[in-house]
Parts: sequence; structure tokens; C-alpha cells
Amino acid sequence: RGSRQRNKAGGGVDAMALTAVTPVEPVVLSSDEEDEGKLKLSESPSEMRICLTRPRDKDNELVKVAARYGAAGILAVMRKHKDFSWFIVMSLRAVQMCLGPRHELLDVQPVLRECDPIAFAVEMMELEMIDEIFQLMKYFSHVRDVHHHGLAIMEILIMDDPEWRDEVARKGAVNILVEIAKQRKDSPSIMCQVMTCMSYLAAEDYIEVMLCQHDALHYVAYILTEYGSSAELVTRASLALLNMTVCEPHVEELMDKGAILPVLTVLGRYAKDIHLVIILMGVLANFSVKDDVRTLLVKEKVLNHIAAAMRLDPSNAVLQVACLKAVVNYSIDAEHYMIMDSLGIPNFVGQMMVDHTDDPGVQRYGNYFLGYHTQCPIM
Repeated sequence: RGSRQRNKAGGGVDAMALTAVTPVEPVVLSSDEEDEGKLKLSESPSEMRICLTRPRDKDNELVKVAARYGAAGILAVMRKHKDFSWFIVMSLRAVQMCLGPRHELLDVQPVLRECDPIAFAVEMMELEMIDEIFQLMKYFSHVRDVHHHGLAIMEILIMDDPEWRDEVARKGAVNILVEIAKQRKDSPSIMCQVMTCMSYLAAEDYIEVMLCQHDALHYVAYILTEYGSSAELVTRASLALLNMTVCEPHVEELMDKGAILPVLTVLGRYAKDIHLVIILMGVLANFSVKDDVRTLLVKEKVLNHIAAAMRLDPSNAVLQVACLKAVVNYSIDAEHYMIMDSLGIPNFVGQMMVDHTDDPGVQRYGNYFLGYHTQCPIM
């Protein structure tokens, strides 16, 4: 009894004694196919230095769980270890690898050959797995990598699938995107992902309305103003703006925010980038439906920008259609038409109609511009 009291008084030295343990990293055998996926203990110093909480893709054992046991398997693992942010990061990366392109990843994780990305996504839909991913993104909002991999998963799912756009919108994706933009607006890489997801979601009209109700336009305008030197980020933000200004009230909202003119600044900076110019011409076409916006843009020499864009590549029919959409509503105002005439735009439109006789878009909007129709239903 006296010995126990002394130990207790001394801080429990005997009870708290620790034995030094040298960490050993399990690695995958690769010599024989029959041994693939089995583990062995290696004491190689280079392998011992692998970071267990942030492993490289080839060392992420959870990829094997996701690839072999599907969405249900990795979801069960995530639920069991949901309190550990590093484990969630590894799990989300595993899900991302199972859904994403395979060309380079197959060399890193050959086990991905066993996983069908379409079947994996379908199983995720059936399990409503995206709901739990969103909850984890909220719970670990302070962990950047959770946001990074969660947004990557969302981007893959909604890229060209309207059903997934409906699903993520129903689960609260709009609110999550805006909150992430608010929290990480100074992180260009995260904002690239946010803008991309917004652009895909805004392709659905009702989600466009939801995004603007959550003030998503504020962050799009912020990107155009503060990150004008980043071509990739500006391109993604411009695509989001294109899809979020189809509704006229959203153009009015931008006008109230004083966020119309940054588009011209971006257009002037990237006047030779055809892909970005095409997107910005679409944005200007959306802007042109409002009389006060047209007046403001004409004062800021928008017609000069459009004329330069039309001459950027006369053989590119897609570019010419985009420019015609942007300029056609200005033709209803005599003063604006005189400015366009001084810039040679009407003659150029006529020449494009001759050069692109087989393109219905050029013919249609060329006719609108030249006055063969009295109204242009751009929308």
C-alpha cells in the first residue's frame, strides 16, 4: 500500500512508463501479381519517412478500400473515423481518384482498374453520400484540404450531369460554395474550384437564381477585380458570370454593385485570348439587354472592344456569333449605330455573312443586326 501511495505521489512513473518504438511503414508487394495488395513490413529509411497523415497518392491505402469496396465501403470507413480530419482528407482523395480521369492515376494506383467511375457515382447517388461529404466540409471548414478534395469531387460529379446538379443543389451546395468563397477568397486555387462549380451549377436556371440569392455575384465580381492577372481564375469567373447573368435582375444587381466595368478591364487585358474573349462576348450579350447598362458600356468604349474582337479571327464562326450577339442590341439605337458605323462594324458583319454562309448562327444574328427583324430574342 505504501508503495502504491509513493507511486501516486510521484506522478505514477511506473504506470506512465513508455517504451520507445521505431515506426514501420506497411508497403505493397509489387513483385508478383498474386501478392498485389498484400502488406509487408519494411524498414527502409526512405519508406519510414512517409507522412502517415498526408501520404502520396501511391501510399494512400484508402484508395484500395474505395476501389474494391465501392462508395459503400469508403463511406463506412469515413463514418467510423469521422472525427479525424487527416483521415477524412485521405478518404475524400480516394473518392476523387475513383471518380476522376485514370490516365496517370493507373500508374500510381493500379487497383483503380477494378473500379468503374460511373458505377461508383451511381452508388454515391443511391447512398446520398454527397450529403455526408457536405457535412464533413462544414465540420472541418478550417481544414483547407477537406475543402480542396470536396470541391474536386463536386466538380467531377456536376460537370456534365444535370441529375447530379439537382442532387447537390438539393443538399445545400449553393450555401457551401458561397461560405467557402467568403472564407477563402484570398486563395486562388480554392477560388478556381469554387468558380468552376458555380459555373456548372448556374447552367440550370433555378440554381442560377439560388446562387444570386446567396450573393454569389459578389465573389465573382471580386475575382474579376482582384485577380485580373490570373488568366485561369479570370476565365473560370467569367464562365460563372456568363451563366449567372442570363436573368435580367442579376444584371441589374451587378449594375448596383458597380461590377459591370471590370468585365471591360479583363477584356482589354486578354484581348488576344480567343477562348476568354468568346466567353466575355457572351457576358456582354447578357449585359446588353438593359438600356442603362448599354449606355454605360458605350461611354466606356465597349464597341471598340467588340470591333477588335470581331477582327481577332474572322475565320472563327464561333467567335463571330459571340460578337454578333454582343453587338446586336446596340443596333436599335441610332446614336450607337453611328458609332458602330464609324468603326466599320456593319460592313464587317456583312462580310462575315458572306464568308460564313453555311453557319446558321452568323446568318441569324447578322440579319438581326442589319435590321431584317425588328426584335432580337437573345435569351
